[in-house]
Amino acid sequence: MRRLLLAAATLAITFPAAAAPTIVCDANNPNLKTYQQMWKILFMDRDGSRAGEFYAPEIKSHNNDAGGGGGMVKPESLAKMWEASKKNNPERVLDDELIICSGDYVVVRTTIRSADNVGVDGNPPTKKPYSATATDIYRFQNGKVVERWGNADVIHIYRQLGYKMVPGGEAEKK
Repeated sequence: MRRLLLAAATLAITFPAAAAPTIVCDANNPNLKTYQQMWKILFMDRDGSRAGEFYAPEIKSHNNDAGGGGGMVKPESLAKMWEASKKNNPERVLDDELIICSGDYVVVRTTIRSADNVGVDGNPPTKKPYSATATDIYRFQNGKVVERWGNADVIHIYRQLGYKMVPGGEAEKK
């Protein structure tokens, strides 16, 4: 618990809270409202048990994260991803900077702020704080996400943690 409090205090000092996001959407857009609820419940609280409220029974995921793999996934896979995130990075915060809505799509530019609590590519955790940007795209149908794309600047995270990239794509401690 002491480590968690220390990490949270370090993040608060190192990365002050961001300003409210710029939203380029009709305020009554139902997909925007669903995304905002999803952001609070899944992305911030990381209550994976509620993934089915926001995701269709099957989602086409173009992501290579733990909840994707570039194929069809079920909300249960995403729930496990959120639960692991809460366990491994309890202090993690996402600050949305820009939200754009167009038809069935919601596009979000985010800054991720966290600390390395689990290590990278088999290296021990550095406990160092980091921040990186990410862009996510969600396609909605009947009020639920049916398709998702996303990427994060992982190389920037690795650099902040003191790693360098080596051939083969693995991170190596400097």
